[in-house]
Amino acid sequence: MIGVAVLGAGRIAQVHARAIQAAGARFVAVYDVVTEAAQRLAAQYGGAAEASVDAVLARPDVDAVIIASPTDTHVDFIIRSVEAGKAVLCEKPLALEIAEAQRCIDRVGDRAAIVQLGFNRRFDPSHRALQQALAAGEIGALEQLTITSRDPGPPPASYLLHSGGLFKDMTIHDLDMARWLLQEPVTTVYAQGSCLVDPAIGALGDIDTATVVLRTVSGKQCTILNSRRAVYGYDQRIEALGATGMLVSGNHYETSLLRFSAKSAGAPTALQNFFLDRYADSYRLELVDFLDAVHAGRSPSVTMADGLAALRLAEAAQQSFASGQVVTIA
Repeated sequence: MIGVAVLGAGRIAQVHARAIQAAGARFVAVYDVVTEAAQRLAAQYGGAAEASVDAVLARPDVDAVIIASPTDTHVDFIIRSVEAGKAVLCEKPLALEIAEAQRCIDRVGDRAAIVQLGFNRRFDPSHRALQQALAAGEIGALEQLTITSRDPGPPPASYLLHSGGLFKDMTIHDLDMARWLLQEPVTTVYAQGSCLVDPAIGALGDIDTATVVLRTVSGKQCTILNSRRAVYGYDQRIEALGATGMLVSGNHYETSLLRFSAKSAGAPTALQNFFLDRYADSYRLELVDFLDAVHAGRSPSVTMADGLAALRLAEAAQQSFASGQVVTIA
């Protein structure tokens, strides 16, 4: 049984801790700067709350590390974990700056083969089925891709302060999905953004509403729609239009019950209300795939290079938003 430690004990660490148990691995240890949070997580899942990152990495029963700490710690923790001989699953983004992401890749070198980036949506069963159907040519050549990702409400200001902004925090998931589905280089990026949901987000220098348009080398188009507010629930949809048809990965609802009456004609129940519910399976399947890579000694499904490429697109979107111009990807 593979022993897994978690660096960070916040909300996303809770998701990973549950996934460790569900995947049949062993939750060994956790570290967080907030000692009480680490102790609570350890008590809940039967691991040890360690006093430092070094104490976690020194444990011989830790085979793999999940980095679920703030983004500005990712590069340091990846390097330290890899140099301690541990396999790594790191939450997105790889870093907040391209230079830092590249420094991490250069420092890790050949050992990048034991680092997986946490773009969990690639493992969502519905999204994966769409990708497989697309790759199999079921709708012919892909022409237009639309990715809709809207949160039910904005995160707290304390989170936004260290998030890197909408494009690097939220849109980066969709940029990775676009790369995965388009399967050819993106050549141009155009982004528009506004602060329509909460003036406090604007006061932090961020936006809460964005539209990003990507164009590939052959002319395929992808539109990404993001908002920090969807009063009807967590809105997650992908639509792929091809020469001979269309594929849709739709929203998930709380139940599959349909009600028929004079007031409704088969309307489903409410949308699942947050990523913890909507993507619970994808986090578990992501970890299963990571643990399989560790056990088999193979390269991860989502690499550090994928993390860098998504970050480049997020940076291009930020530049386009700031300048109002289309940004060409070199």
